Amino acid sequence: MFSFGWSEIALTVIIVIIVVGPKEIPNLLKQVGAFSKSIKKISREFKNSLNEIAEESDLKDVKNSISDIKNIKKDLDPTQDIKKELDSIKDTANVFEKEIKDLNSLDVGKK
Repeated sequence: MFSFGWSEIALTVIIVIIVVGPKEIPNLLKQVGAFSKSIKKISREFKNSLNEIAEESDLKDVKNSISDIKNIKKDLDPTQDIKKELDSIKDTANVFEKEIKDLNSLDVGKK
């Protein structure tokens, strides 16, 4: 991105010494160090928050996968189909039983 040669670095150092002064250079270096630490801390926190967001989305994916597996288990569970069939058979048997009773009551009424 930026490429500095020795001549550019030397020129920058000379300009800093002239502008800031030799007595204030230690304070300037402390401020630059503190600024550097704060930038590193902010970047670390940002990276951690991005990692947390990524982990949260991964957890959502895992949760969705688990719920899909549960839905598949429910769909593949044969007991539900058997219960439906038994209920249908019971309903049909009740209808036949009622019809037989109605026919018997008609037969009794004719005799």
